[in-house]
Amino acid sequence: MTTKQSLQLVLFFLVTSMASAQQIYLEAGKTSSSFDYKNSQGQRLENLQATNHHFMSIGYRDNIASFETLHGSLGIGYMGYGAIGSDATVGIMEWNVNYLELNAGVDYSVFAINDSAFYLKGIFSSGFLLQGTQSLNNEIINLKNVDDFDKTMFSFKIGAGFLHPVSDELSFYVQYLFGKSLNQSGNDDYESLRIESHNISFGALIEL
Repeated sequence: MTTKQSLQLVLFFLVTSMASAQQIYLEAGKTSSSFDYKNSQGQRLENLQATNHHFMSIGYRDNIASFETLHGSLGIGYMGYGAIGSDATVGIMEWNVNYLELNAGVDYSVFAINDSAFYLKGIFSSGFLLQGTQSLNNEIINLKNVDDFDKTMFSFKIGAGFLHPVSDELSFYVQYLFGKSLNQSGNDDYESLRIESHNISFGALIEL
């Protein structure tokens, strides 16, 4: 099965599942991201700094089995990542990439204050490159068809949030997630490239 066919299949299940979901979520926020890169000798690329990007996502959330404090979610998001740095040989380097991500998550309410809740959350994501560029001084390189970026990116995110209902049909939440991708390098078994991110977001839960 190709990447395109896999994406179409997951999107089909997402749309059909949302028709019977208990809650729909809408979320937007900012990401501070950077790269964790090691060459084949295990040496890290120094002087890499984080850059800020925006993201947004939509999906559904529902109880898992009969557990009122345990929820599962499935969604789709538009995510931006990048990094900036310098090197004595090539000068200024900058990356900007945008992915379409499919997210499967679980959150657990640790404790409640009246109707508000503090929760822990974990997400597994698969991302597909929509657009990406690498800048080396004044030269811009398209990252489409570059193995390190233009392949499915698998990542994990963990964090916590605070949920506050304003009515029986609507709740707002704020959350923080730290994420890190699996090795993206397409060169050899010793070189590694992982994307790290810190996400802060605000969202709304709509009861159906």
